[in-house]
Amino acid sequence: VSQLKLPIINLGMPKMGSTSLQSYLECGGYESVHWLCGGRYCGDCIEESIQAGLPPFSSQDPKCKINNIDSYTQIDRGPENLIQVNYLDEIMAGVPNATFVLTFR
Repeated sequence: VSQLKLPIINLGMPKMGSTSLQSYLECGGYESVHWLCGGRYCGDCIEESIQAGLPPFSSQDPKCKINNIDSYTQIDRGPENLIQVNYLDEIMAGVPNATFVLTFR
Protein backbone atom coordinates (compact mmCIF):
# COMPACT_ATOMS: atom_id res chain seq x y z
CA VAL A 1 0.00 0.00 0.00
CA SER A 2 2.91 2.37 0.63
CA GLN A 3 3.36 3.00 -3.10
CA LEU A 4 -0.12 4.45 -3.58
CA LYS A 5 -0.35 8.13 -4.45
CA LEU A 6 -2.15 10.17 -1.83
CA PRO A 7 -4.86 10.95 -1.21
CA ILE A 8 -6.75 7.70 -1.62
CA ILE A 9 -10.36 8.44 -2.59
CA ASN A 10 -13.15 5.89 -2.59
CA LEU A 11 -15.60 6.49 -5.44
CA GLY A 12 -17.89 3.62 -4.41
CA MET A 13 -21.55 3.98 -3.54
CA PRO A 14 -22.96 3.86 0.00
CA LYS A 15 -23.01 0.44 1.71
CA MET A 16 -20.39 -0.91 -0.70
CA GLY A 17 -17.48 -1.67 1.63
CA SER A 18 -16.36 1.80 2.69
CA THR A 19 -16.15 0.81 6.37
CA SER A 20 -13.97 -2.20 5.51
CA LEU A 21 -11.74 0.02 3.37
CA GLN A 22 -11.55 2.51 6.24
CA SER A 23 -10.44 -0.20 8.67
CA TYR A 24 -7.85 -1.53 6.23
CA LEU A 25 -6.28 1.87 5.62
CA GLU A 26 -6.24 2.81 9.30
CA CYS A 27 -4.59 -0.53 10.08
CA GLY A 28 -1.91 0.41 7.53
CA GLY A 29 -1.21 3.69 9.32
CA TYR A 30 -3.06 6.05 7.00
CA GLU A 31 -4.98 9.03 8.35
CA SER A 32 -8.40 8.28 6.99
CA VAL A 33 -11.87 9.82 7.24
CA HIS A 34 -15.19 8.06 6.73
CA TRP A 35 -18.08 10.42 5.96
CA LEU A 36 -17.32 12.80 8.86
CA CYS A 37 -14.46 15.26 8.43
CA GLY A 38 -14.13 16.88 11.81
CA GLY A 39 -17.54 18.17 12.79
CA ARG A 40 -19.10 18.13 9.31
CA TYR A 41 -19.95 15.69 6.55
CA CYS A 42 -17.00 15.31 4.18
CA GLY A 43 -19.32 15.59 1.19
CA ASP A 44 -20.66 18.95 2.33
CA CYS A 45 -17.14 20.29 2.83
CA ILE A 46 -16.03 19.06 -0.59
CA GLU A 47 -19.13 20.42 -2.33
CA GLU A 48 -18.75 23.83 -0.68
CA SER A 49 -15.08 24.02 -1.66
CA ILE A 50 -15.87 23.22 -5.29
CA GLN A 51 -18.76 25.68 -5.41
CA ALA A 52 -16.45 28.38 -3.99
CA GLY A 53 -13.95 27.73 -6.81
CA LEU A 54 -11.43 26.03 -4.51
CA PRO A 55 -9.81 22.63 -4.93
CA PRO A 56 -12.17 19.94 -3.61
CA PHE A 57 -10.14 19.02 -0.52
CA SER A 58 -9.24 22.51 0.68
CA SER A 59 -12.11 23.77 2.80
CA GLN A 60 -11.78 27.13 4.49
CA ASP A 61 -14.28 26.10 7.17
CA PRO A 62 -12.40 25.27 10.40
CA LYS A 63 -15.04 22.62 11.21
CA CYS A 64 -14.16 20.76 7.99
CA LYS A 65 -11.10 18.60 8.58
CA ILE A 66 -10.47 17.66 4.95
CA ASN A 67 -7.11 19.27 4.28
CA ASN A 68 -4.08 16.96 4.08
CA ILE A 69 -5.87 13.69 4.87
CA ASP A 70 -4.39 10.47 3.45
CA SER A 71 -7.68 8.77 2.62
CA TYR A 72 -11.35 9.59 2.13
CA THR A 73 -13.35 6.36 2.31
CA GLN A 74 -16.87 7.80 2.10
CA ILE A 75 -17.59 11.26 0.75
CA ASP A 76 -21.26 10.95 -0.20
CA ARG A 77 -24.27 11.93 1.92
CA GLY A 78 -26.20 8.80 0.98
CA PRO A 79 -27.84 7.90 -2.32
CA GLU A 80 -29.52 11.30 -2.60
CA ASN A 81 -26.22 13.23 -2.65
CA LEU A 82 -23.44 11.33 -4.41
CA ILE A 83 -20.61 13.87 -4.27
CA GLN A 84 -18.21 11.37 -5.89
CA VAL A 85 -20.54 11.12 -8.90
CA ASN A 86 -21.89 14.67 -9.11
CA TYR A 87 -18.42 16.24 -8.86
CA LEU A 88 -16.22 13.51 -10.32
CA ASP A 89 -14.66 15.80 -12.94
CA GLU A 90 -13.85 18.46 -10.33
CA ILE A 91 -12.42 15.92 -7.90
CA MET A 92 -10.22 14.32 -10.56
CA ALA A 93 -9.03 17.72 -11.79
CA GLY A 94 -8.37 18.88 -8.22
CA VAL A 95 -6.25 15.87 -7.25
CA PRO A 96 -5.11 14.31 -10.55
CA ASN A 97 -2.41 12.15 -8.95
CA ALA A 98 -4.68 10.65 -6.30
CA THR A 99 -5.38 6.95 -6.04
CA PHE A 100 -9.03 6.35 -6.87
CA VAL A 101 -10.69 3.20 -5.50
CA LEU A 102 -14.05 1.78 -6.52
CA THR A 103 -15.48 -0.54 -3.89
CA PHE A 104 -18.47 -2.75 -4.61
CA ARG A 105 -20.28 -5.81 -3.23
